[in-house]
Amino acid sequence: MTDASQLSQCSGNYPDPVIVTIIPDPPVFGQNIQFIVSLVPYITVEVGAFVDIQVNKPDMIIPFSVQQDICNDNYVNCPIPASNQQYHYTSPTYFLNGTESFTTYVKARLVNPDNTILSCVEGIFTILGGN
Repeated sequence: MTDASQLSQCSGNYPDPVIVTIIPDPPVFGQNIQFIVSLVPYITVEVGAFVDIQVNKPDMIIPFSVQQDICNDNYVNCPIPASNQQYHYTSPTYFLNGTESFTTYVKARLVNPDNTILSCVEGIFTILGGN
């Protein structure tokens, strides 16, 4: 069984530490899910920042990557100024119905428009099969 604590900081130097909490943990197909991201922005998160999400499952023919602009009215108001205060963001999500559990490797990086990687988490992510 997977839990959010398996999404840990990537190896390397990333200036803005991030913690991801998932409710419920583990998530289940067909149920509402919340991703709560807690970030300490030691370096400013600039307008135009995005999250680069890489997904790779051993039996997938081609791994895929998705980039999500986070600096807009639907997500986060940027810039997020540099500080030593924690910043929290909650994203409600819904995974469509699936009867079989799905496990994959996920790597998510917060990237400024100049391609500076501010944060990185990675690990094994499982969504349990629904009814």
